[in-house]
Amino acid sequence: MPALTFQDFLLSAPGQLLLEWEKAAYSELTADVFGSCALQVGMPQLDTLAANRMQAHWLIDPRGDLCDPKFTLNRIVADPAQLPIQSESMDLVTLPHTLDLAKNPQQVLREAVRVLEPEGRLILTAFNSLGLWWLRQQTVKLGCRPYLPTELVPISLYRLKDWLTLLGLEVDRGIFGIYAPGFRSLKRLHAWSWLNKAGDRWMPQFSNLFLLSAVKRLPGPRIVSCESMQKLPAKIPAPGVPAASSTTHSTLLGKKL
Repeated sequence: MPALTFQDFLLSAPGQLLLEWEKAAYSELTADVFGSCALQVGMPQLDTLAANRMQAHWLIDPRGDLCDPKFTLNRIVADPAQLPIQSESMDLVTLPHTLDLAKNPQQVLREAVRVLEPEGRLILTAFNSLGLWWLRQQTVKLGCRPYLPTELVPISLYRLKDWLTLLGLEVDRGIFGIYAPGFRSLKRLHAWSWLNKAGDRWMPQFSNLFLLSAVKRLPGPRIVSCESMQKLPAKIPAPGVPAASSTTHSTLLGKKL
């Protein structure tokens, strides 16, 4: 059975639908991320930083031969697992399918977090192993043509969130997208777009794609707002010491020592 590359997949009907959805999703989430430098790692076929207004945009292109000539980013041909970028120098890093197409996704993620500044934002997209598209891909074992890229190894949403947490990132937003079955016709895929609203409401875990947005947090004390301070108890007893009631407190104050 011939292999299906990611480039060839993007030329197919589901690949075109993926590009439509991810262009809109990245535009929505990157438009209001501010700073001076943004970095996209992988997938040069889509400019995930097009809506972002930072002064400097950079692209890490693993191969160097698939980049759209109209691509406006400054391009560096390099291995995503060994980024030639200074640590803590980027305010925004995007990973469009960089992890589920990588041989060592954990190392790629560690590198992305390394170059991200504290309080910087990381946004990634990935295929969902619980989606109907991945289910369709399993028919390859029966001799059918591949539906998704053959090098694809999807990572579960829960595992990705665990990885992000272990690396000091806090996931604060997620978007699920495309619930259509594994059709090969773009017309039929669009005809099932009504399923997107139902899926977002009732079964987001079965989307074909998902996006995660996370912020790199620094270890240390957490800032508490005035509103939160008002909700704290007036006095916190030491461990093993029962809290005194107001009556007992008054009695002790009036007792002669």
